[in-house]
Amino acid sequence: MKHLSILALIFSASGVVAADDPKLAARLATFNNDIKPIIDKSCIGCHGKDGKKPKAGFNATTLEGLEKGGNEEGKGITWGDASKSSLYTLSYQGSTARDQEKAMPPKKSKSVPLTTDQLAKLKAWIEAK
Repeated sequence: MKHLSILALIFSASGVVAADDPKLAARLATFNNDIKPIIDKSCIGCHGKDGKKPKAGFNATTLEGLEKGGNEEGKGITWGDASKSSLYTLSYQGSTARDQEKAMPPKKSKSVPLTTDQLAKLKAWIEAK
């Protein structure tokens, strides 16, 4: 019961923060509605599924993990600039240049690359002001 109270407090506090910051609220809503399903389909298998250690230290199970990025490619998200966000640049390579060494998902993976529409959504979300 104690744990439930703590979780309720955390979720309430994050809701208050989002309500106070319309930009953050919009970013979270877009993440939950549009971006998370894309990540779940194409990234989660290697970067955080079922409690397994995420490959390359890139934890795609949370927004914080996406922002941080992995051990090798720097920040996952640089808000306002998709070209400096490894999440976008490596996903773009995975869709347009699968033979590139760092393309995500890699060619040998069973995961599907992002579509043009999904890449556009990801880019717009990262670059939203």
